[in-house]
Amino acid sequence: MSKKKKATINYIKRSSALLKENKETLFFGINVFVKEPLPEDISLSAVLKKVEKTIPRHLVYNIEVLYVGEFKLFDERKINAMYQDGALYISNDQDDEADMIDDIIHEIGHATEEKYWSDLYGDETLEEEFLAKRIKLFDILESYDYNVVYEQFVDMEYSGELDQYLYNTIGYEKLEQLSVGLFINPYSITSLREYFGVGFEKYYLENRSELANVCPILYNKVELVATLEERAGEKSHEPKAWPWTRGRAATAQH
Repeated sequence: MSKKKKATINYIKRSSALLKENKETLFFGINVFVKEPLPEDISLSAVLKKVEKTIPRHLVYNIEVLYVGEFKLFDERKINAMYQDGALYISNDQDDEADMIDDIIHEIGHATEEKYWSDLYGDETLEEEFLAKRIKLFDILESYDYNVVYEQFVDMEYSGELDQYLYNTIGYEKLEQLSVGLFINPYSITSLREYFGVGFEKYYLENRSELANVCPILYNKVELVATLEERAGEKSHEPKAWPWTRGRAATAQH
């Protein structure tokens, strides 16, 4: 385990010292801990019920716990939600219930990646679709005289430098105009994994037909894992009991 990884885990353990278990659970098995309270107009119970009605249960079996609160790591990485080591971390600073539901479902998308990695990425078609769109966007931005770096656009991993360039230099409003028909939204351009996370969120919360038209392979992949248990007769992936003892993968996504 890397020093950075150990530091992250130790930080989370220290931050969790004051967490209180909420009477609520997600899918009757994922304990919910609240470090700082949500705004008064947000019902945690209503949020969790909406998530349960929206997401198939088999997609959350590798999630053990949900934390709600303020975490220093959020400020350091400029994020408001994260999936790591079998846990969902969600900020208590939410605009409304829909905003919190978005965050939770997006992070469940990253947990789904971890569980069904080979189903999603094994044939490399999702990577190919994302890369082709990235290269097309590079050509568009270059034609508008933006100072873009080709090597950054063909690297599908997250790059803080590219992320900041897209967000601060170009700006999401302009980027959305330039990427229409290529990407669902500007944040999905950030990395391959955020491309999937945004698509997962779109599939469950918004217009699926738009996702299918703009990103057909991404749509098919989300559809695949959404119905995988049904196709397999609920035998190949779903455990007999809630997998509290399963090992945790050393990944973090936001």
